[in-house]
Amino acid sequence: MKKATVSFVVFLLAFLIALGFLYLWANTGVTYSRQQERLVWHGQIENAFGTYDGELFGDLFSGSGHFRFLSGEFYAGSWHDGEMEGNGTVVFPEIGEYNGEMSDSQRNGQGTFQWYTGERYTGEWKQDEMSGHGSYTFSNSCTVEGEFSHNRLISGTLSVQTTSNQEKEDTQILSMTYSFSAGETRLSFVTKGGVTYEGELSGMIGSGKAEICYPSGNTYVGQLEKGKRNGQGRYTWKDKSGAVLASYDGEWKGDHMEGEGRYWFSGRDYPYMSGRFSQDVPSGTLVYYKEAGNTFETKWENGVCISIKET
Repeated sequence: MKKATVSFVVFLLAFLIALGFLYLWANTGVTYSRQQERLVWHGQIENAFGTYDGELFGDLFSGSGHFRFLSGEFYAGSWHDGEMEGNGTVVFPEIGEYNGEMSDSQRNGQGTFQWYTGERYTGEWKQDEMSGHGSYTFSNSCTVEGEFSHNRLISGTLSVQTTSNQEKEDTQILSMTYSFSAGETRLSFVTKGGVTYEGELSGMIGSGKAEICYPSGNTYVGQLEKGKRNGQGRYTWKDKSGAVLASYDGEWKGDHMEGEGRYWFSGRDYPYMSGRFSQDVPSGTLVYYKEAGNTFETKWENGVCISIKET
């Protein structure tokens, strides 16, 4: 009985010792695995997409590193948990280079893409596409700035600068800005001769409204047709100081006063003349308003007044 008791105690001790070794071995393995996950090291790994060279956390690309894709692209920058994350540079062979923010291995955030053909986009990116506010510069230095969506410009402003050492005509455009959004397109430009245009694009290519300032200081605000005064509009004559000398508000055709209108002889409310004009001069019967309550009936032929009668 005593021998059996001793044997049982010896067996129990041996079992407990073996269990202790098993526990120690198991926990040593778990601790080592966790250390491996936290371990930052530098290495080179090849996979089905290409070769990575850089920092790793365990077996994940994390930190700073570069990846050369089998398809030819090259990325250098930040990584996190195996994804391109943070700031980096992506080189697309024979196409261009991207510098900026990355997320989920895509261009996301602020970045610049420089095409080898000379074009450049700087602005917001979403899921590898130009989306958000940005500016696109063409190889001829024209720049368009506005809102992009899925690599397309939705609304914005196009600016053009022209430079030349050669003599140009007065109508040569030196700078131009073209802005557009849903349902509206506007154009502004300055010519070598000193004309400034601000208005609808359709005023130059079709029918639209605009404000034009001429080198003399005179202004026109109204409708245009293919760049000429056509429809309703107001033309104001000014002296060198900018003071109003006279103005006409009425119908136009082919850059001429043509149709019903009013002509003021100064910058004041009176005197003015109302009636029909043809080829920039009064035609037929017009009413002359000398002052409030004091009017005259006048008749004109070929721009010459042939009779006048107080009414």
